[in-house]
Amino acid sequence: MATDNSQVLKVERVFAELLEELEKQPVSKQKAMEMQHLFLHTMEKTYKVSRLNAYQPDNAKGSEEIVLDMDKLLRQHRSFSVKNLPDKAINWAAGLAYSGVGLLFITIGFLMIVTPTSAEFEIATLFYFNEHDGFTVSDAFALVVIFIGIFFFIKAFVAQDKKE
Repeated sequence: MATDNSQVLKVERVFAELLEELEKQPVSKQKAMEMQHLFLHTMEKTYKVSRLNAYQPDNAKGSEEIVLDMDKLLRQHRSFSVKNLPDKAINWAAGLAYSGVGLLFITIGFLMIVTPTSAEFEIATLFYFNEHDGFTVSDAFALVVIFIGIFFFIKAFVAQDKKE
């Protein structure tokens, strides 16, 4: 019985390593289908369970045990990581961050335009509206900050398909 138990533990360890490698480096859909077919073929050949007689009462108990063992293995080796999060949650968090940064930049840019500053900070007037007021270099810098904020805000709502 000890050898059976050690063999089961060895199979579980190898299966866990396989799952870890598949999580690290996913394979193509065609290769995954080939691996699934090979796995099912091996399970059918080893445990004498075919798809046709899997629902017969005499083989039902053995098939149920196999399914429960596989379920147990999968539950034990499932770990939390950023890769396991759904893409929608990651996209939602990124969109929230981009929109927050965009609103912050837009607010800072408008405050730079509206807030009165000293003549030394305005550097030079590029275009005069009248003899006391005009468009300065600091106003141009504020507009650049506003446009950067608009870019981030728009980027938050544009759909990005990163994984294909």
